[in-house]
Amino acid sequence: MAPLSEADHSYGFDHLMDLFQEVLSARAAMTVARRAPLGRSRLVDAPRTRLLLALEAYTAELNARNLPVPYGIRDDLRIQRRILGRVTDPSS
Repeated sequence: MAPLSEADHSYGFDHLMDLFQEVLSARAAMTVARRAPLGRSRLVDAPRTRLLLALEAYTAELNARNLPVPYGIRDDLRIQRRILGRVTDPSS
């Protein structure tokens, strides 16, 4: 059996699904971190950064494929960028 290549449509689908799974995993990590006791807000920093990176990677892949970015993903990306003080891109 030949290895998967970028010409194989299932290869790209799997990559997109992997990116989406990372978004879901990062969201779950944020949920756990937000349940930390008061005074431990620094525990949210790493999961929030992970979520932002996952959202940016997923959005970039959707844009590269000329696919629409779901509203929830777009809005979450804007929120995370603003919370972390990153400059927002008006196109995303």
